[in-house]
Amino acid sequence: MTSAIEKLERDMTPDEQLSEWVNGISIHNSGRDECCPDFSCCEPSLLAPKAVRVAFKNADEKTRFGMLGFFLGASFQALGAPKVYVAGQGVEL
Repeated sequence: MTSAIEKLERDMTPDEQLSEWVNGISIHNSGRDECCPDFSCCEPSLLAPKAVRVAFKNADEKTRFGMLGFFLGASFQALGAPKVYVAGQGVEL
């Protein structure tokens, strides 16, 4: 029998993965061993709100980079990582 995690992991293009994630379907890209931007494919409680996912998809690379830092920091906080700081390039969100 296939587990829920296995069903949400497959080889796909980054654009396919992004499109599914924006629609609320978090799939770990097994071909690139790559999480969704908010890591919700591996920790479903981290799924960003729809408006944030759409904003990420429509953002330029500089803004996306800043959002990725935010997602990383949020994952540390949600998972109880002790005193982890993420430094960035001063990107305004």
